[in-house]
Amino acid sequence: MNPFHYGNIVSGEYFYNREQELQRIVQTLKGGNNLMLYAPRRYGKSSLVAKALKELEREGFTCIYIDFMSVYSRETFIKNYTTAIAEQHNSSFEKLVKKMAGFIKGIVPAMTFDHSGNPSFSFSWVEGHDAEQTLKDTIDFPEKVSAGKQQWIIAFDEFQEITKLNGESFEKLLRNCIQHHKNVSYLFLGSRTHLLKDMFNNKNRAFYNAALTMNIETINVADSIKYLIQRFSKFDMLMGETTATYLIEKVASIPYYIQFVAAEIWQQLVAVVGQKTITIQQVDKAINSILNIKSDYYWELIHKQTNYRKKVLFALSNAVDEVFSKDTSQKYRLGAVSTTQKALETFVEDGLVERIHNKYHFSDPIFKLFLQHNL
Repeated sequence: MNPFHYGNIVSGEYFYNREQELQRIVQTLKGGNNLMLYAPRRYGKSSLVAKALKELEREGFTCIYIDFMSVYSRETFIKNYTTAIAEQHNSSFEKLVKKMAGFIKGIVPAMTFDHSGNPSFSFSWVEGHDAEQTLKDTIDFPEKVSAGKQQWIIAFDEFQEITKLNGESFEKLLRNCIQHHKNVSYLFLGSRTHLLKDMFNNKNRAFYNAALTMNIETINVADSIKYLIQRFSKFDMLMGETTATYLIEKVASIPYYIQFVAAEIWQQLVAVVGQKTITIQQVDKAINSILNIKSDYYWELIHKQTNYRKKVLFALSNAVDEVFSKDTSQKYRLGAVSTTQKALETFVEDGLVERIHNKYHFSDPIFKLFLQHNL
């Protein structure tokens, strides 16, 4: 089995570092406080949160996770939320269904069984019932059912997507409900950092100051070097610190891409007989393989851009720190700073680029390499 995992939640021996962030999340939520966690995509937020929730569950908390990427209406929120709660209470399904029937008047919950006798949750809508009241009852359900006996933790992933649901009315309704909850702590997380920061830092927004804020940085380079060397050594593959550092720098120290490139190196070398020493050339070979695998996707991203935005992408891939400088403008034939700024705002909105500490960084460092090679 490949010793490196990417593309899904990692745990166990595949999870490394993040101990300080993990403890901060656990302690904040245990203390009854809400937390907003943000970081660009592929930084390992979901894996970190999954580990935190498991630790909290071991301490007796009821933890519910819902991904707002799968929510496209108030109705789907109610469906996904109640289903997530039901699945977490599989051992007391029947009691929970009865409680839902008593608390949420707009739905008729039911327990069904598959051919193996395993229970599953479903519900039907009550015709004519106030839809907004049903939504409020659903949001308030964890607070009511806990009744001060057990603390609940609710994690809303990609929470910025709530802004797509009926404007800000859903956002305000959710905030109005949960601000009265005493037995439930909320974890809001997401990858659209500029949207999340506006939601929680803008005094005109419903969730202004509703949670402590915390951002996730890239993983410490020393920890990543240690991880790579140890994982490869299990298969008699030797990676020196210089090569490990080169790999990490190539992918901007982003956890997902560290695992991705390392997995490709392992795949290419696993069939080689005898001692295997990993070189910088093999790192480049693995990256080139990934570039080929993803080339169609990257070309699609490029073809969606205007000619001017293509020029800005190329300039950004080669001169990240000086994208607004006069020299960069002349070298890459860019126009007014305001026009370049608008292009960058589009990239941020589309998730191609992140603005971190007033500098622009590619969300996908492999895409950056693709641009350097092909534009």
